[in-house]
Amino acid sequence: MKYLLLLILAFFCFGNNASIKRHDIPSENYLVKKAPGYLIDLPHEGHGVLINSRWILTVAHTIFYDYVGKELAINSKNYQIERVYIHPGYREPDKSLLQGNLKPLMSFFKSRHDIALIKLKTHVVNAEPIKIYSGRSEQNKTITVFGRGATGNGITGEDLKTKSHRVLHKFQNIVASAEDHWITYIFDEPINALPLEGMHGSGDSGGPSVIMEGENTYLVGLSSWQLAFGDISNFKGGLYGTTAYQVRVSSYQGWISSLVGSEQ
Repeated sequence: MKYLLLLILAFFCFGNNASIKRHDIPSENYLVKKAPGYLIDLPHEGHGVLINSRWILTVAHTIFYDYVGKELAINSKNYQIERVYIHPGYREPDKSLLQGNLKPLMSFFKSRHDIALIKLKTHVVNAEPIKIYSGRSEQNKTITVFGRGATGNGITGEDLKTKSHRVLHKFQNIVASAEDHWITYIFDEPINALPLEGMHGSGDSGGPSVIMEGENTYLVGLSSWQLAFGDISNFKGGLYGTTAYQVRVSSYQGWISSLVGSEQ
């Protein structure tokens, strides 16, 4: 029952990462030939981000079962998971929220802390961790988002059949708001969009959103969920006008440091 619940939530959290694209831009423009070293694929689906040579940051809802002892392939080398830390403010919704009007489920998603840390048994020696953005000025910044989830476009929405292809894409968007522990962006129609405007899709959860400042790349967010309205049975992800929610990593620096600093 718990596994079934998590599969349902993965559909609505869209979070485990490929991209929903502009309908008027060739799909190949969004393809990534070589994954950044800090992008980590998790055992079941979704992604994590290497923030330290032994630590991976992800969203909590990608932890489908006990990952301790599982191996992660990082640049063709396997690393074993030693321990998983889920934020104490993370909760799973009651199944009553997964039917009928979406408003209670959306409020639930917004209230929880969807973040987790994975500790590896050994140091990663063949990939470079990414730095965490330490400021609080994410709003209006252009972010680049990576993922291997379902694809589609803003007119037809995401095509869940493509989720299994696991092809790496990237897209860009502009942070519309940065409040509490969330940052948001809106999937705009082409007239108001960036050249590679996009939206995360099912299978994108935990995928990183990054910014460039000078020659440095910084992690600002983790793909988590999409805002939706109406009845859950009519939901279609990835349409133009949809708002995406990402974990605001800068809000969790204290929690991250409390674990990474004490568990080197």
